[in-house]
Amino acid sequence: MLDLVRPFAFLTIRHPSRLPGAINWLAPLILALLVSAALLAPSVSINIYGPQGLLERLLSFVQTLVGFYIAALAAVSSFNSPHLDKIMPHPAPTMYIKHNGVLQLVQATRRRFLTSMFAYLAAISFLFALMAIATLTAVPAVRATWPFEVVSVIRALGIFCFLFIIFQLALVTLWGLFYLGERMLTPD
Repeated sequence: MLDLVRPFAFLTIRHPSRLPGAINWLAPLILALLVSAALLAPSVSINIYGPQGLLERLLSFVQTLVGFYIAALAAVSSFNSPHLDKIMPHPAPTMYIKHNGVLQLVQATRRRFLTSMFAYLAAISFLFALMAIATLTAVPAVRATWPFEVVSVIRALGIFCFLFIIFQLALVTLWGLFYLGERMLTPD
């Protein structure tokens, strides 16, 4: 059962620079808070959960990303290059892997880093799509039957959670693109 959450091992990557923490957590948190506050301002009237609303449009976009991430994962994991199997430059990021049923802390190779990243991106975009579909399906019933105050709190939390995931997807994707387009070709 725990193997089903292994795509989230990307979140265990550690580096002395703390870059993984900033990209995975801090920047998406700040961006999600700022944009949520702007969207929830009383003077702002944006269709978020309705037909052709923000969530529906984000869902359409993210659905295309799942295939891209899986293709990138397949390409990186199967590409035959000894360069990919070298440990990343000092100080190399570390992460936990499962080997013989035991979690072990290892220094990341370029291949392990990228496959872990794309597995995480594929998983989180897949879960985003499922959550968005469930939310869009439930919204009419919730609005019709639940008290306004409860709906308002759920609406705000939903906006924040969806934006957090979107910003995390965007930032990790940009990090992966930087790594593939620039860092992979830069000498150690």
